[in-house]
Amino acid sequence: MKHLVILLMVAILPLCANAQSSGIFGKKSTTTKVTDFTPYMQGAVPVENGMVTFSKTLSAPGKSKEDLYRKVASWASARYMPSVENGKWTDPDYFRNLEYATVKSADEAKGQIVCQGCEELVFSNKFLERDYTDAEYKLTVQVSDGSVKAVMSNIVYAYTFAEAKERKTAEQYITDDMAFTKKGKFIKQNRKFRVKTVDLANELFSEIETIIK
Repeated sequence: MKHLVILLMVAILPLCANAQSSGIFGKKSTTTKVTDFTPYMQGAVPVENGMVTFSKTLSAPGKSKEDLYRKVASWASARYMPSVENGKWTDPDYFRNLEYATVKSADEAKGQIVCQGCEELVFSNKFLERDYTDAEYKLTVQVSDGSVKAVMSNIVYAYTFAEAKERKTAEQYITDDMAFTKKGKFIKQNRKFRVKTVDLANELFSEIETIIK
């Protein structure tokens, strides 16, 4: 009997190893917690005409308007395809689009592309506990010879703040006035929205910059 037990243990060792690497016992993706909030402090969320508006002009020397437009249009059609997910939620370029994500308009003559963002921003993803918000926003991309300007605005969150899901605008939640106490300290609940929104804007601008190079 003792020899039989030893043989069985030897036989199942490879199965245990496989399970640890790829199955129920596999290592899970972990969140890299933000500990340095310097990039998200006062001034990180710009407000124009009373609206939270992230914008960046990207230089592409020597590139024609037509060439840049084709590249941005191709990126936008993939990035804002409804009901698709890209990567792991811990990745910087992760997104999970909801059904209303779309390219609203694309005018090659004007060099303008307008996208309706509608996706999940995931704050944490633990066993049986997932903290996220639905986020809507408008991304307007204006293309010209040698440059591309991207503007992210009209940001709205749908989140279960109390017992029911509520809609709050970025102006109500992530501006300097709303995200910090009078002593300049982050309000914890508002902080996660501000961090994720700033990261999203930076990631979108980075992706556009990469494809036009």
